[in-house]
Amino acid sequence: MRPYLACLGDFGLLHAGLACLRSIARRLADGLRDVSDALEAQLLRIEGEKGLLGPAHRAYSGHSSGENRAIWNTWDWSRRGEEWDDTTEPEAWRASLIEHVLLPQLGDRATVLEIGPGGGRWSHVLQGRADRLVLVDVTERALDLCRERFADATNVEYVQTDGATLPGVADASLDFVWSFDAFVHIAPLDIASYLAEIARVLKPEGRAVIHHAGRFRRGPGWRSPMTAALFARLADEQGLRVSRQFDSWGDGKFGVRTNKDVITVLEPAA
Repeated sequence: MRPYLACLGDFGLLHAGLACLRSIARRLADGLRDVSDALEAQLLRIEGEKGLLGPAHRAYSGHSSGENRAIWNTWDWSRRGEEWDDTTEPEAWRASLIEHVLLPQLGDRATVLEIGPGGGRWSHVLQGRADRLVLVDVTERALDLCRERFADATNVEYVQTDGATLPGVADASLDFVWSFDAFVHIAPLDIASYLAEIARVLKPEGRAVIHHAGRFRRGPGWRSPMTAALFARLADEQGLRVSRQFDSWGDGKFGVRTNKDVITVLEPAA
């Protein structure tokens, strides 16, 4: 109140009183916002643990495609996204993920799609093994980076998405879908839409491997509200079968547990 009382002589009692009330109102609003955020987090937690896309998830407005587009269009991609590797043993972690997670699921699958390639962190592995690789991203910046990186490749195609669909990708045309470090930042309703699209474009014997959040939390990591149970429920509702969910590999030495993430392997439902 002291700054407003100091101005009392200049502006009068009404001004000082209104300014004081505004200050109190702002503090109350901030406090109520904190309470609202805490309640939202608890509602999301309960729904997530039950594996239900409930009212809190449906009303959730964070991690929108517009927000993602704004962030990743201005991101410093000089390290091509490799700054997100495990910080203790990044090279060993990356090699282990390729050996134990990506390649066993990829196999000799010829037609591959990656959602959220960023700077091509995993795309270079896919590009060297696929007859046809489709890179899908919500940002033109990421696609431009990949165009530069794979300028000499004749087997790569580029698609800009609205953040929830796979435009121009034909039904039952893909052997394999891969996404790492993208779905962790995607809103629940958009994830549901993507899963419907994955079910649409996979061949009957196709497979998808998706890395996603396993627990909502505000702060470092910027994870969207998703759990293994909710992801599995959404996949089932969209016509996909979960064949495996895990958070570590290589006899448990490596994983995605730091941020409470999960990797889910999907197949078209019979």
